[in-house]
Amino acid sequence: MGIDDARLDERLRLKENTTQSLGDRVYEVLRDAIVAEQLEPGERVSDKEIAEALGISRTPVREALQRLTWIGLVEVSPSRYTRVTGVSDEMVAGTLEYTGLQAGLALRLAVRRMDGAELAEAVALLDVMIEASDRDAHDELKQAAREFIAYLSRRSGNAVLSRVMVEMAPVLDRNVRRAHLDVRPIEERADAYRHLREAMLARDADAAEGWLRSVHGGAAA
Repeated sequence: MGIDDARLDERLRLKENTTQSLGDRVYEVLRDAIVAEQLEPGERVSDKEIAEALGISRTPVREALQRLTWIGLVEVSPSRYTRVTGVSDEMVAGTLEYTGLQAGLALRLAVRRMDGAELAEAVALLDVMIEASDRDAHDELKQAAREFIAYLSRRSGNAVLSRVMVEMAPVLDRNVRRAHLDVRPIEERADAYRHLREAMLARDADAAEGWLRSVHGGAAA
């Protein structure tokens, strides 16, 4: 499937932002279009046609497509095609596994390194998860869990981990959007989350990581 130029003009709009480089702005507009499926899985993309739609040169588009290839939103077959990646069952499973591993690491580091005020903020975000879990509101629980893990990654004290989590967040969200998560019954979730809360307040990083993994089988919502 190729690009429909008329539709492409409507789907891709550069944001007015003088604080970012043109390359970063192109990257963000293409990334967001892929995550929102305005550029659909399997759709072929062309640096020439994208550049024409955006009214810019091809160089920043090529740079953006290279970055998107690195994070897995675009795939390239030399001399054949450049296209948006599909979302297979294998990719969803791998994304869930990766998310669980990174979330556990962020939690472990943050519990050890946060100061008192930061720990209190993390627990407050966990309380939002607990409230959503108690109502069995899965969409709200997933959103709250994303915010909880994002906060922990920023407070992990590890700049590399934090940057990777930020860079990969849109990819992870896209890949698990349709996934059915194997979460525990309400009663088991409630017990695990409250044990997680206690472990965080006690600054027991090992126990906290263990309780987080027990809730979602290694994937943090």
